[in-house]
Amino acid sequence: MENIKKYYENTENALPNLMVKKFIDMNINPANAIDLGCGAGRDTVFLIKNGWNVLSIDRENTKEFIEKKLNNEEIKKFRFLIQNFENIELEKTNLLVANFSIPFCDKEHFDNFWGKINDSILKDRIFCWKFFWTK
Repeated sequence: MENIKKYYENTENALPNLMVKKFIDMNINPANAIDLGCGAGRDTVFLIKNGWNVLSIDRENTKEFIEKKLNNEEIKKFRFLIQNFENIELEKTNLLVANFSIPFCDKEHFDNFWGKINDSILKDRIFCWKFFWTK
């Protein structure tokens, strides 16, 4: 727990991931997004500040890291849940962001987890992710 807390503290002021910035540059009308494994909220905050409603999910309670970066109007666009990927429940969404988080699902639960991701993304919508490798 101490290592992950340090990670959150070290990344709480990080810029959003490049894939999320590129997505926003596509000028898609904001709707609903899920940020899986949101950590300290760099992608969540960026999406909200660009008009999106975001459900942020993490296995640790990082809600305060995120809320302190949002004003009162922006907080209305923010929801937070503590969930493990192994038993996660996902709602339908227009955008699902999962940067560097998917590999944290235990492999024996991965197929079920992946099915829930697939089922949550509305038809013709976007899944934005990044793994730990470059290829």
